[in-house]
Amino acid sequence: MDTSASAPAPRPGPVLLGHDTLVMQQITGFMSNDFDILDGAGEQVIGHVTTSGGGVSRFFAGSRSLDVADADGTPLLHVEDPPDIGFDRFELSTPGGAPLAEVTSRFALFSTRVGISVVGGSALELNGDMLGMDFTVEVEGFVAATVARQWGGLSRGFLGHSRYVLAIDPTAPPQVRLAIIGGCIVLDLIRQKKSRNS
Repeated sequence: MDTSASAPAPRPGPVLLGHDTLVMQQITGFMSNDFDILDGAGEQVIGHVTTSGGGVSRFFAGSRSLDVADADGTPLLHVEDPPDIGFDRFELSTPGGAPLAEVTSRFALFSTRVGISVVGGSALELNGDMLGMDFTVEVEGFVAATVARQWGGLSRGFLGHSRYVLAIDPTAPPQVRLAIIGGCIVLDLIRQKKSRNS
């Protein structure tokens, strides 16, 4: 029996953006914030998050500049944490430097709230618990993605390495997918800042 007609057609473009469920596993910690991005089963590496910027600045201020690349090394997204006063603000841009979105933490008494303004497009809202464990990404009340922080195993947990499962709505376009991935990285940066300041 031929089942090829019922199989979903693969999405064109980068492998990373063709997956609706991503497992983001932190692989370094002290002076960098690198992640492997795995498929939904947590088995195949389909992308990477690497920390850039000088070692001295990372030592004093933490990870402030990160790059997201496809499994083959093709750059997809740049995340920047510029110095600011008050609420944290982050910039997402394309590999060529064109602005993609601005991510801003917002005041919330017993929760975590982050807004993502996509250039020329949607306004996304990340809402989650105070501990930074579980989040929803909403667009005008519609849930576009969920983020859940998970136990990554004894050895990784002992090293303080984070593990997130990111489930994205299959209809989300590439630009929104990149903004959601960038937002997940920002959530971890915010969590790290809170941990350093406590």
